[in-house]
Amino acid sequence: MATLPKIAPVPSNAPQFAHEFTKRMRSRKDVTKIPSVRQTQSIPMFLSARYFRNGKLTLEDFLESAVYTTFPPDQSIAREIAEDILIGREKEENKPIASENDVVTTTINSDNLNAVMDQIRREQELAKIIKKEKVEAGYEYLLELRKKKDTSLYDAVRDYLTDGEIVLRGISSDRELRETASSELKDHYGGLSPRDIKNSKVLDCLDDVCNSPNAAERIAANSLRGDADVAQQFSDLCSRDTSTAARALRYMEDLGTLNEVQQKSMDQELQDSLNDLSEAADYASELGRVPDNIDKLVENAVQDFSLSDAAALVQKIKEATGVDFMDKLLEQYDEQYDLGASNNVDLQQLAENPKLNEHWDNLVKKEVQSVIENADSRSSPSDFLRSMLAANHEKASSLPNQHTKKQWDQAMQQLANGAVERSPTKTHLRQTVKHLSRMGQVPSEGTIKKSGKRLGMTEEEILELINPSFEVIKKLIQTGINDFDRLHSLMSASGLSPQQLQQLGDLAAQMGNQGALGAVAHEDLHAALGTRGSSMSRMYSRGYGTQQSSSQESYDKNRADLAFGGLLGGPATNIIKIWYTYRDELPPELKNRLLEIAKRLLIDLGMRYARQTMGSSMLGGIMESTTVRPFRIGDDIDLIDLEETIDALLSQGRTSFKVIESSDFLVTETYQGHRAFYWALDKSGSMDSPKKLGMLAISVMAGLYGIKKDDFGVVLFDNETHVVKEIANRNVAVEKVAADLLEARAGGGTGGAESLKLALRNFEDTKAKEKIFMFSTDMYLSDQQICEDLVEQMKPLGIKMILLVPSFEHDSNASERLVKKARGVLLEINSIEELPEKLLRVTNY
Repeated sequence: MATLPKIAPVPSNAPQFAHEFTKRMRSRKDVTKIPSVRQTQSIPMFLSARYFRNGKLTLEDFLESAVYTTFPPDQSIAREIAEDILIGREKEENKPIASENDVVTTTINSDNLNAVMDQIRREQELAKIIKKEKVEAGYEYLLELRKKKDTSLYDAVRDYLTDGEIVLRGISSDRELRETASSELKDHYGGLSPRDIKNSKVLDCLDDVCNSPNAAERIAANSLRGDADVAQQFSDLCSRDTSTAARALRYMEDLGTLNEVQQKSMDQELQDSLNDLSEAADYASELGRVPDNIDKLVENAVQDFSLSDAAALVQKIKEATGVDFMDKLLEQYDEQYDLGASNNVDLQQLAENPKLNEHWDNLVKKEVQSVIENADSRSSPSDFLRSMLAANHEKASSLPNQHTKKQWDQAMQQLANGAVERSPTKTHLRQTVKHLSRMGQVPSEGTIKKSGKRLGMTEEEILELINPSFEVIKKLIQTGINDFDRLHSLMSASGLSPQQLQQLGDLAAQMGNQGALGAVAHEDLHAALGTRGSSMSRMYSRGYGTQQSSSQESYDKNRADLAFGGLLGGPATNIIKIWYTYRDELPPELKNRLLEIAKRLLIDLGMRYARQTMGSSMLGGIMESTTVRPFRIGDDIDLIDLEETIDALLSQGRTSFKVIESSDFLVTETYQGHRAFYWALDKSGSMDSPKKLGMLAISVMAGLYGIKKDDFGVVLFDNETHVVKEIANRNVAVEKVAADLLEARAGGGTGGAESLKLALRNFEDTKAKEKIFMFSTDMYLSDQQICEDLVEQMKPLGIKMILLVPSFEHDSNASERLVKKARGVLLEINSIEELPEKLLRVTNY
């Protein structure tokens, strides 16, 4: 007797087989495409269809369900694995022990049978499960089939059945072979090739293909059969679906069923039916040639398609035929720009489809002019042009040659000049010139002069904009100008040397100009205070936060008062960075004074950034409980529990719900969510810059101020750890945290493992339902692997990790690995202003 299969071919075994098959496929390293969960659904669906069609299932059905639902390049592997499952074979095959019956039944034609079985060795053991008599009959028939002089049948079926399948299925007659191969062919309706249609005639299923649901296959089959109404069918198809008609024509040309007159007639009718460039692209893709009316279709395309879509269609034609119509297309957009084509062109599309010809140049010029004209209808034309410039000026780097880059730069210059010309006030003009200059698109001198005169600016004011220089700033201070924003903008744009800043600081102090002295302080605090030191630019040439000997020099107390007063006129974020830069270079009294200012501003910044996203709420998130109560006016209707409501009504004996009062509804109780936050802040040597330390300090304060009524803890780390506050210690104020953050010093190596261990231990001390771990670092960790092992423990414990990194400098690969292990969130912060949107939203407050 043959060996029994390990899986019986019954519908109830389909899910088990599908699960085991996909599991083994996913474990194979040599598969091209790893099976998805969808395949575990497809296999039972395939088997169900076979069962309802045939009334039963066979092992061949199980085998085919695995093979046919697998990506074609992997089907040989799928067959191997499916056979293993069906016969219970493990990865390492054991030689089967031959039984007496096996020895008796393998004497006939053993040599030849072994030769075929070598070809289909993966099917050999499966053949033992199936009736051996059937296999032998199939083998005998295969030998006869190969000996026939007329090989047309054998050649046709080889496209659908292998020799092994003919043997294993026990096919023993031409009729049975044709039926089996025909069934396989018809399973591929919608994807038949001309060869398949030709084979259908040999397999006696041409009439079935003539009824294919696919119109192209149906018409081609009718043509092969010699039907008289093929021309009419093709004509009808052309009128409703030119793409399918093109495929049908290709099929008939490949089959050779048309004479020259018929072919030309059908081709002409198809071309006459092409209505747009999309249909022309399908025609070219199917037939490998362009239609005769392509020029007209390209001409019309500019009114029907965006430039990007039309360019994609032209590229499709080029790939199929080798003929490029891009120049012709741009010419039409250029010529018809004022006739409606302008609606289908914009600067972004022009940048994506550059071409070295005059029509592309003209389109860029016309589009820029259109943008400028459009700006005049806006509420703020200058701001609109600035935004358009910001969105498009960097696209020059992606252009392919110098000519297109030059044209693009000229276009961006027009936008810059247009933004300056439309500035409504002096202040706005200064901001516009500053903003554009920072983008690298400096407005022309003539435009600035013209706009300045229009707004009533003096020659000196206009000169400031054109050439912000030391002499200009000096003259402004001498004339008593104390506008902090104006002076600081000029100083930051002028690239002043430490000596020049010192002169400006001395001049401002002599004249008692607090605004000017404050502007100098934001560039160089020593220059403003009159103490010995260098400008803030030194922070880019040496380490920050390193311990320096405090300067014991005498200083002018009145000048210091004036400088600190002016310092507060600038942005608070910059003052935090000033503290980290100069804290070790100031006399003790000035250092303490700057510390108090920085501490106050750090707390204010934390409150402000927290409230930008959370409003005035300092509570946790809303969470639902498991208890219900009657509905009250003002409750959120989304909290109504319909199931509890209906159960309550039925338990009261009520069977009619025509009259229901609001109190009959039951709502789920809610409560303020209790959360626990733990911050680990990197202060290692790689974090040694005022920008990094300032950004992370403010981010911690913003987060802590948002959750100060919840549990929170903070730890600073480099090669050692410094605990600022543990979650269990509820007596440490936010003010203490701010002070510790400002005293943080970068130095030493970067070891985050101890801080992670502290976080895990701290979360054990809280009863909060939601736990969030904030890891602020640039990810240059010396113990990366240990950190990955530790964060992997967090997700199972219900701890959400948020990795906060400075986007301008961090180890991206290490960041991605750590976040992947923790299954957390990576936040890249480029500036403090991004905190409200990125940091606080990810914590769902």
